[in-house]
Amino acid sequence: MGIHGCGSINNNGERLVELCASNDLVIGGTLFEHPAIHKLTWYSHNGRDNNQIDHIAINNIWRRSLLDVRVKRGADVGSDHLLEIARIRLKLRRTDRRDMHKKKIRC
Repeated sequence: MGIHGCGSINNNGERLVELCASNDLVIGGTLFEHPAIHKLTWYSHNGRDNNQIDHIAINNIWRRSLLDVRVKRGADVGSDHLLEIARIRLKLRRTDRRDMHKKKIRC
């Protein structure tokens, strides 16, 4: 899906890529270079099969705010899927407080 994706893409992966392309989304887990242990989100019960099937999609406008996406293996979520975490940085604009005080309602 991206430069740093794991495994091969199947029909569901192709549908996800089409959805992201049509809605101007970016798949965050495939943007960052990590070892496979920090990218693979699903492990089978036999321990032999694994894949990257859980993804974080973000609007392309906010792509520069996305700092990192990786898998946390120690979290106990009661599933065969692993927890995927994204770090983001937001820059919020300060509102001008002087304008807020000027707007008084009189009865």
